[in-house]
Amino acid sequence: MYKFLILLKKEFLQIFRDKFIWRSVLLLPVVQLLVLPLAADNEIRDFRMAAIDRDNTQFSRLMLADLQAGGYFTLSASAAAWAEAVRMIERGEVDMIVEIPTDFERNIVLGRGAEVAVHISAINGLSAGVAAGYVNTIVGDFERRLAAERLIPERSEGRDEAGAAQIGVSVQEWYNPKFDYKTVIVPGILALLVTVVGMSMMALNAVKEKERGTIEQLNVTPMSRTQYALAKTVPFFIIGLVQFTIGLVLARLVYGISVAGNFGVLYGIIALYLVGLLFLGFVVSNVSQTQVQSIFLSFFLMTVLILMSGLFTPVESMPEWAQRADQLNPVAHIISAIKMVLVKGSPAAALKSHWVMLGIFAGVMGVATVTTFRKFSR
Repeated sequence: MYKFLILLKKEFLQIFRDKFIWRSVLLLPVVQLLVLPLAADNEIRDFRMAAIDRDNTQFSRLMLADLQAGGYFTLSASAAAWAEAVRMIERGEVDMIVEIPTDFERNIVLGRGAEVAVHISAINGLSAGVAAGYVNTIVGDFERRLAAERLIPERSEGRDEAGAAQIGVSVQEWYNPKFDYKTVIVPGILALLVTVVGMSMMALNAVKEKERGTIEQLNVTPMSRTQYALAKTVPFFIIGLVQFTIGLVLARLVYGISVAGNFGVLYGIIALYLVGLLFLGFVVSNVSQTQVQSIFLSFFLMTVLILMSGLFTPVESMPEWAQRADQLNPVAHIISAIKMVLVKGSPAAALKSHWVMLGIFAGVMGVATVTTFRKFSR
């Protein structure tokens, strides 16, 4: 028992001499429990909508106000024309179009009934289905409120009678009308393929230089830090593009998902994301002393970035502060960009925000790679 206690003491001393381990032990549970549960909520908030109010009456304005009152929907724009609203949903500026017909108020007051058209981008099938359910519930509550205030004829319980008011909702799902889960998840899996190569494999490969001692040999060569970083990243950049191509082929052959947009735009945004991700993997290797440390740190970063990206649960279900923070999440941007090009066929101009954020990500990670690599004196 004495020998065992001595060995046990030695192990604890060895563990807590490693600052990386004890900091991780304290920090990881805090971050994971405070952040990751936010990704498990299926309730949507601030779902962006554009409104086309062809009636522009008190009732139409009241209904739009009711849609926004619960915090589930946010009126991002009031479109004057149908073509304008379509451009908004194609560019990803809004997720839903609510179209109120002409004579909306007149028809429901007279008991003729009216139908509100709702067009939802179903690229994310889960959030689209939840949003459609919310719209039906809110419109039903709006009709009952008008009837209770005796502003419209009251509808009998359980059946529609002649002369009774009725507000219907016609929902159309765009881009993924059957809420096909494969159409939702496959673009995300393609992004994950690139992410694993870019971060984990890059970090493991670079940290091997420290463990094997070859970094000391490189230190006496006429090579700059920038040259060394580029030499390390270029092979994995090519490997990442090859893996992405294999994923596209399998998506077409196995799931019948073809690229609706331009291949050049798709590979351009993937290449930009890969550059930033490879540099991030290099930063992980720079701050790690062993492969175990790099695996641990890479896994932690990927877990947070992936679960907060909207791949498995909608970004709209997160609190507002989390949605704002997610604007800095490169995984969220690349998944959204792949969906837009692959499923919607969006052009390069529609990806403006993704180009900008991924470009900033690549630039920041590039600078961090060079500055954190201290083995070279120059």
